[in-house]
Amino acid sequence: MKRFLKISPYLILLFGFALRLYRLGANSLWYDETVSVYLAQSELAELIRHTAGDIHPPLYYLLLHFWGRVAGWSEFAMAFVSLWFGVLLIALVLRVTREWTSPQPSPYQGEGARPSLRLWPFQREGVATIAALFIAISPYNIWYSQEVRMYTFGATLGLLSVYFLRNMLAKKKFFSRAFFAYVIFTVLGFYTLYYFIFLILFEWVWILWQLLRPAAFVVRRSSFVRFLVSQLALALLYLTWLPIAFRQATDPPVPPWREFIALPRVILESFSSLAFGQAVDWNVFGFVALLLFIPIGALVWHEWKIRNSKTCGAPSRTIEIQNSVSAFFLLCYFLIPLAAIYLFSLWKPLYHVRYLFTYSPAFYILAAYALVNLANEFQTARRAANTRWLYGLGALGMLVSVGFLLVTGFSLYNVWHNEQYAKDDLRGAVNYIAERWRPGDVILVNAGYAYPALVYYFPEPVARERLVKHETACPECNEGSNVNQPLLLMTGSIDGAPNLGWGDARSDFYATTADETRAALERVLENYSRVWMLRIYDTVVDPQGIIRAYLHEHATLFEDKAFSGESQTRVQGFVVQPPRQVALTATHVNKLLGARVELAGYETGARELQRGEFFDVALYWILRQAVNYNYQVTLQLLNANGENVAQFDEMPLSEILPMTRWKIDELYREPLRVKIPQTLAPGEYRAIVKLYEPRSGEVLGDVVELGSVLVR
Repeated sequence: MKRFLKISPYLILLFGFALRLYRLGANSLWYDETVSVYLAQSELAELIRHTAGDIHPPLYYLLLHFWGRVAGWSEFAMAFVSLWFGVLLIALVLRVTREWTSPQPSPYQGEGARPSLRLWPFQREGVATIAALFIAISPYNIWYSQEVRMYTFGATLGLLSVYFLRNMLAKKKFFSRAFFAYVIFTVLGFYTLYYFIFLILFEWVWILWQLLRPAAFVVRRSSFVRFLVSQLALALLYLTWLPIAFRQATDPPVPPWREFIALPRVILESFSSLAFGQAVDWNVFGFVALLLFIPIGALVWHEWKIRNSKTCGAPSRTIEIQNSVSAFFLLCYFLIPLAAIYLFSLWKPLYHVRYLFTYSPAFYILAAYALVNLANEFQTARRAANTRWLYGLGALGMLVSVGFLLVTGFSLYNVWHNEQYAKDDLRGAVNYIAERWRPGDVILVNAGYAYPALVYYFPEPVARERLVKHETACPECNEGSNVNQPLLLMTGSIDGAPNLGWGDARSDFYATTADETRAALERVLENYSRVWMLRIYDTVVDPQGIIRAYLHEHATLFEDKAFSGESQTRVQGFVVQPPRQVALTATHVNKLLGARVELAGYETGARELQRGEFFDVALYWILRQAVNYNYQVTLQLLNANGENVAQFDEMPLSEILPMTRWKIDELYREPLRVKIPQTLAPGEYRAIVKLYEPRSGEVLGDVVELGSVLVR
């Protein structure tokens, strides 16, 4: 057993690493993660400026920035930072728990004092090992160890802050190494996550609680003065960012997106996530988690009674400041921040289960200690009275343990494979738009919400500006604009608070009115043939559905696809109906194909192209007689021998707006593009268009020649 205990930490670390490595980066990044990557890819000055006008401090993004320059910007590389800190957290919990459950006499303690956690060496190793194992297999921990956000980094800094705070107070030397370590890790936590303030709140409550308890005067005075000096050092190191943080907290530049959550749900969801992760139904497993919490509550109550009973010598509570840690301390470690978040939410909604991650290590340490204590009590009772009911109780304990592991495995399966708990598939949504985007299209996104996903996942650079500021698609009218470059228009927060974005023209967030938005949409529909809309969180910035209603009224929906994820991501495409009655700038064809469908004409893009570029064509169709079958159109490039070297086929215009739904004598614009193969030899090629019946392959009417294309 001793040999196993020696190698078990390494096995746990390897197992935890493997669980976190499995399917790392396989799924799409969701909105918050795309913001992380977008900021990390920015120049340092822009990164700092952007975070100063957002809701999170910059340290994590800076870390990701330098890591990305070395490891690249893939989903796997970006998530590996969280994985690394997630594995480091396992090792830290093992190390910290081993020390916290190995009490040593305080230099201020009198003879006869007893430690708060009386464990044999095997039991102490057991607590540390089980705590590390809990974190290694925890779906809650694995979830955030695979997310491109700052939560594993923040939890690691939080545990180091608490650990070095206790060590700092245990030292005789005023400015010890522990003092500087505490200050450094704590200020790093503040620069990582604003919710770190609730961990400091717990530390203050704990220190003040110690002052109210009977202890040696020298302990009370020196420890409290040292703590105050450390807080002053924290304030000085955070002074440059403090005004920004204060303004962000009191005057948020973003629209409110959270709703108040009642206390029963807060409790059930929190404990369900801590015990079983977020990929299970908290309504069911929240109650189960509370039942599993009974041994923890019994342990805290038992310890409380022991600590407040009369003992010989100096009171055992003095050592609590020095080295060993109590179950009550661990309980307060994660409950006080949770309670504070809920109380603050009465003023402004702050709660989300992900923000508890910073304080979660204490839960797993306490759960491991309760489990070892329960096993110890069971062994003691079995030796004292060898009764059958104790064996039954032991069997029940084994059954509960197996059930816990089964639910944990079920939750992990959901994390990795169940679409119900999958992240928002923004990668799929953006790729869907990118495959269908054509020159002359425009993309609407929600300001401050959707555009980082488009910037990250779109295969080519995109331009971006505010919807209400956009005037025309004319390249000569907008300096630096390019009709062949995808354009994202940020819609703004309709009837939002005037303080959104603090009036900064570069901010992602800005307030607008319904009338301004309608006027801007009118200009868009005058200048663009098709409008794409990436719908995610659009009910936050457009709660009345002004944009959706306007597009449905003044344009025709031709694409509508939903994607997985709890945010109900949706891509919709609108074609202007009726379309622009413009004079064709290229060839007029006016040719009937199959006696019912007329190709009125076409426009083409650049005819001199490099390999890998697209040859763009816009076809203008008129339906002369109703059809009862949806034909397909093909755009092909032919070499000098008439051989097909590149081809693109599609149904005009889409399955939602097929030819069978077209209006008679109405003009429809259909943009097509074919990619020039990388292996294509330089030379001149013919471009042709054909309309055909897909079942038989029969071509309707003549082949339409579109002229030559020169490939360099």
